[in-house]
Amino acid sequence: MKLRNDFYTILEKQETDNKVSYILQLNADHLIYAAHFPGQPITPGVCVVQIAVELLTDYLQHPLEIRKVKNVKFLSVLSPVEHPTVTYELSKIAEMPDGQLKAQVFVMVQEKEIAKLSLIVDNKE
Repeated sequence: MKLRNDFYTILEKQETDNKVSYILQLNADHLIYAAHFPGQPITPGVCVVQIAVELLTDYLQHPLEIRKVKNVKFLSVLSPVEHPTVTYELSKIAEMPDGQLKAQVFVMVQEKEIAKLSLIVDNKE
């Protein structure tokens, strides 16, 4: 399921050495939030991971799919009402010997880290 331009919108993209940051606007009115949870929307963990893959796809400019989520740590809930903007930092993006890619992702609101992930993805083509 593609979430971009429906569940979230990219407001800004900043690239530096070996790191790219995306500032996103979450759509608190999205159907997913109506179910998770009515009256107190919280971003599901699977959506946090899917957004990371979509942003990595945007950065590398070719379709990717998850092969493995090596590590995932949720440090705080992500509410689109309390924090409608969120920052994703993608770093340590590197090709592995088998051709797959690995990346580290930090999810932050107002400079506070709320999640960190280590992903292994593969070219979808």
